[in-house]
Amino acid sequence: MDDNTLCKAERLRGERVISNLFDSGRSFFESPFKIFWIKIDEKSSFSSRFAVAVPKKRFKSAVKRNLLKRRTREAFRINKKILNEAINDDKQVHLIVIYSSDIIQPYSEIEAAMKKILQRIAQKLKYAHSKEDGC
Repeated sequence: MDDNTLCKAERLRGERVISNLFDSGRSFFESPFKIFWIKIDEKSSFSSRFAVAVPKKRFKSAVKRNLLKRRTREAFRINKKILNEAINDDKQVHLIVIYSSDIIQPYSEIEAAMKKILQRIAQKLKYAHSKEDGC
């Protein structure tokens, strides 16, 4: 789907799925986020599944944690087409974004970081796809 929604089926959930992502997925850091992602060979109605975490250790107030999660989810929802265009029909990408800064960033900085994250993952997927084709 190419519309700008983030429905329940697009949310990454389930202990087994998330632990598999942490155990065998790739990771990188893009300020203010730590990103874990993995390419899955599963066909689904959605090409990407997403989760966000804001550690209680950094933000004791639930109001602040929820604010950061809302901003991050919105940035992903608006820009997920960058990632979805790079994914094959028979593949799926699971992605967890962990907020790792000690200060509350404005939405504009969160969105800019999210665009960089999605472009970086899309570039790696396109490179892997071109290697599979023998180019």
